[in-house]
Formats: sequence, structure tokens, C-alpha cells
Amino acid sequence: MSTNQKLVLFAASSGFGLENMDVLFLSFTLSSIIATMHISPGAAGMIGTITNWGMLLGGIIFGMLGDRLIRVKVFTNTIFVFALATALMSIAKNIYWIYLFRLLAGIGAGGEYGIGITLIAEAFPNRNLGKLSSIATIGAQIGAVAAAILATLVIPHFGWHALYLFGLLSIVLIFLVRRHLKESSTFLANKRNQTMSPFTAIRRYMFTDGKTNWTTIGLLLIIGAVVGFFSNGMYGGYGAVVSQLYPITVRSSANNMIVGVGRALGGMSSLVIGLLMEHFNLIVVMMFLSVLYLISFVTMLSLPNLNRKNYDYR
Repeated sequence: MSTNQKLVLFAASSGFGLENMDVLFLSFTLSSIIATMHISPGAAGMIGTITNWGMLLGGIIFGMLGDRLIRVKVFTNTIFVFALATALMSIAKNIYWIYLFRLLAGIGAGGEYGIGITLIAEAFPNRNLGKLSSIATIGAQIGAVAAAILATLVIPHFGWHALYLFGLLSIVLIFLVRRHLKESSTFLANKRNQTMSPFTAIRRYMFTDGKTNWTTIGLLLIIGAVVGFFSNGMYGGYGAVVSQLYPITVRSSANNMIVGVGRALGGMSSLVIGLLMEHFNLIVVMMFLSVLYLISFVTMLSLPNLNRKNYDYR
């Protein structure tokens, strides 16, 4: 790999790690939030749901900005937004402030994912995209481990508020990326010749005919919702698929919009599971989640163009 390719992989992986660390902070502090603020499981579940709604909003906004402006700068701005919002959780005094800060954190995190995947897609050959995007998501698992270690060390001694101050670690990554990461020459060339507005490009490449509509809706609305319910590890392969199904003009928007909507719908899991646990037993919850996996599997098999071997979208 070239120096810039290594930096792209490191920046995207670090961004995913910091994002996942932020998400896991909420998991590790949720019981403390419930206890200190005396809220119901349903109200607590709304925290995660609102975070995912923010991811949808941020994915749409920053996705279009990433396709229209300089992606590296937009990428660092998304990191700054969720870093600041995470740190602000340290001063949250009631559930409404928490909702606001988690919405802002979601906006930043939702934008960061799609642009990070897109930077990888444009820095490496298509034949390596699946492997490298999956390698990048290992950063998310490192972020999860870091969150667990920090929660163990910080919460018992300083309380749950203090844990969120570690969100400011993202500022180091912003400085590194802004100083050293170079924009893809392919994207810059495309940007110079681009005359379409972001909305026109989205309509042309994501919703142009029946097959394209079903691909986008199936990835957005159905499969993405299940991915949003469960797993971080699937995002790497998912980003590789989306990056090859859509051209460079709309790639950032496609990654962010599709995964953002999936996360927003899948993010209802924290609310839905909280309500199911209040009224039913664990068997009902597990059956509910299992049915969603089956829906995702059937939908994936029905999508057109997934059996193509060659993609020429550079």
C-alpha cells in the first residue's frame, strides 16, 4: 500500500472505532442513567432510538456534502460533531439534554460512516474492497474493547458522566486527517466535471428505474434495518457492496442514506425490545429478532445486479 492508502485505512478504521466506542459508552452507562434519572425502560430505550434517528439525518446531510464538497474535510467535520456531542454528555443533567446530545452525536456518526467507506472505495482497487472495508471495521471492535476498559476504570470512581469526556480523543484523529490525508484524484476529477446537483444525482443513480428502486429500498429499508438491529461487523461488507452498486457521483450519499435509514429503523430495537421486555418474556423477543433475520435473507436474494462480477463505476 502507498502511504496515502495506509492513512486512508487508518483514518477510516479509527473513525469507526471512535464511533463504536461512543455507541458502547451508552450501553455501559444506560443502567446508571436509568438509576440516577429515575426513568422507565421505554424512556431509556428512546435514547438509542434517537441516536439512530440522528444517524439517518447526519447520513443524508453529510452524504450529499461529501459528494459535493471535499470528502476529507467533510469526514473530519463529522468526527468533530460526534466528538463534541459525546463530550457534552458529561454535563447532561436530565433526560431531555441526553436526547439532544445523543441526536447530535448520531448526526456526526451517521455522516462519518459513509464517507469513511467511500474514501476506502476510491483509494483501493475494487477487487480488494471487500477485504479492506472489513479490515477497517476491525477498528469498530477495538473501539468496543476500549469502551469496555474505560467504563470499568472510570464509572466506579468518577461516575457515568466522566466516561463521555473520552469522546474528545477524536480531536487527535481530526488533526491527523486534516494534515496528512489526500483526496482521491478520481473524485477530484469527477468533481470538476460534475454539473448535477446532489438531489439530481441521487434520483438518477439511486431511483432511476424499477430495478434500481428495489435495490435501494431493499438495502435501505429492509436489510439495513436488520443490520442496524444487530451487528457492527456486517457494516464493512455492506459498505463494499453499496460502493460497487453505485457510481462515484453518488457513492457517499448512497452509503450514508442506505445505512442511515437502516440504522434509524433498526435503532427502534432499543425502544421495541424495552417495551417487549416490559410485557413479554425473552422467548418473544428472540423470536421477533429471528424473524427479522429471515426477512433480511429473503430480501437480499431478491435484489437485482448482486450477481454481477464486474463493476466499472470509477
